[in-house]
Amino acid sequence: MRRSIRAGLSVLALGGGLAAFFAYGGPLSAAPPVPPPAAPAPKADAPAPRVVAVVPPGYEKVTVAGHTALAEPNDVAWVKQALTDTKPPAKNGVTPADMIQTLVDKRAALTKQMVTDLALPDDKAVNEFLDTKVISTLKKLDELRPPIFYLVITQDKLRDLTKTGWGEPRYHYNGVANAAAVDDSLPYSIDKPMDDTILPAFYNDKDAADVRAKNLAAGLQNFDANLAANGARQANPAVFNLFVGFIQEKQIDPLKLKRDQSWLGSGVANFLAAKYTAVVTGVDKNRMLQELTSEPNLFPVSARSVDLAHPLDEASMKASVVPYYTVSMQRKATAVVAVWVDQAGEAAIPRTLTALRAKMPADGAALVKVIQDVTGADLSKYLAAN
Repeated sequence: MRRSIRAGLSVLALGGGLAAFFAYGGPLSAAPPVPPPAAPAPKADAPAPRVVAVVPPGYEKVTVAGHTALAEPNDVAWVKQALTDTKPPAKNGVTPADMIQTLVDKRAALTKQMVTDLALPDDKAVNEFLDTKVISTLKKLDELRPPIFYLVITQDKLRDLTKTGWGEPRYHYNGVANAAAVDDSLPYSIDKPMDDTILPAFYNDKDAADVRAKNLAAGLQNFDANLAANGARQANPAVFNLFVGFIQEKQIDPLKLKRDQSWLGSGVANFLAAKYTAVVTGVDKNRMLQELTSEPNLFPVSARSVDLAHPLDEASMKASVVPYYTVSMQRKATAVVAVWVDQAGEAAIPRTLTALRAKMPADGAALVKVIQDVTGADLSKYLAAN
C-alpha cells in the first residue's frame, strides 16, 4: 500500500509553529473500487533504489528522540533544544494498535461469523488470513515511521541553496519568482522501505533562539500528531480492501461467475467486507455501505442505467468508459446485495454460496432463479436498469 501526503512546513515569524497540511485522508472511510488504468503500466526491470537524504553543504544532522533535523552549526544548539522539548503527540481517536486489540478481543466471534457467512467447512483459512494479512498490516501501520529530515532554514537561504542545484528534483530554483520551489509530498508505504524525505522547516532569523526553538518544537509535535492521524486514516480502507480480497479470491473466484453473474461476487464481497471491517476498526458498517453505494454528481456512468443481469460487453464500449461502467456495476451490485440481505436475512448469502458450489447456474437469469428458490427473494427488478 502506497500513498502520498502533502506536508508543507514553515516556522512562522509570529509563532504558531510548524504548519502541516495533509491532503490525503479526510474522514475514516471504506475505499470504493478504484477505476483501473486504461492500460497496464510496463513492468520495471528492477525496483527503484531507495532514495537516501543528501545533506546540503554546510549543514549537519541533529538527532534527538527519533527526530532528525539538518541545521547549520550556529543553529545546532537551539535546534537540539527544540527536538528535546518536542513532546509525543496525544492519542487522538482509534489507532491501528487499538484495532489489533479489538481483533484479539473479538476474534472468536468474528471468525465464527465469517465461517458462517461464507459457508466454510472450518476456520483454517479465516485464521490464516487474520494472522498474515489483517494483523500484519495493522502492525505495519502502527509501527510506520517515515524517515523524515527537517531542514531548518530561512526562505532566503533555501533560495540560494537551490540555485546551486541541491535537492533536485524535490527542490529547485524558480527564477521567475526568485524563490525556491518545493515538492513537499511525503511518500507513505508499508510495502517497501520508504525513501528519505527532506522537508523544510522555515524560521525567521530575526527571532531570538528561544523563540525559534519554541516554534520548532510546537510544529514538530503538531506534525507528529498529523502523521499518527494519517496512519489511523489509512487503516480502515486498508482493512476493508484486505477483506474484499480474501472474499473475492478465496470464495468468489473459484465459482467462475460469468459476466452477467459477476454482480453477486462484487456485491457480496463489498457487503461482507464492510461488515467485518466495522468489527475491527469501529467504523459504522452502514456508513461504509453508504459510501460504497453513493454516486458522485456528474459521474460519467450512472449506476441506475446499468442492467446487472444483462451488462454491456466491454468490447462494445469506448475504452475510456469501461472503468466508469465497472465502478457503477460494483456500486449497484453492493446496493442490490444490501437490499437482498435486508429482505431475506444474512443467511441468504451462505445458502446461495452453498447452492452455487453444488451446481453453478448456466447464466445470469438462472442465477436469479437459484437465489429466488434458495432465499425467497426475487432480485430481478433491483438488477434491472431504471
